[in-house]
Amino acid sequence: MTGRAHKHRVVCKTSKVPDGWVIVAECHSPACSGEDQNGWVIKRPGERELVCAISPVPGGYHHVRATHAAGCPGDGDNAYVIERIPTS
Repeated sequence: MTGRAHKHRVVCKTSKVPDGWVIVAECHSPACSGEDQNGWVIKRPGERELVCAISPVPGGYHHVRATHAAGCPGDGDNAYVIERIPTS
């Protein structure tokens, strides 16, 4: 991991996930319309990150393996471990 902080933010599911950010969970936010799980918890990924399967994968990263994450929507393999592609 790098020394920078990896702060989480919440965006409404109706919004676009900003470039370079990944979805790590779903949540409820009173700032978003609708009920239930109407928001995404997002963050800038570190060297290796567990992301929801619905998440965009930023440039410079690749899927390592499928897995399950309790905070992500869906059953079974609903998430991926992504990893930064090493640069030479």
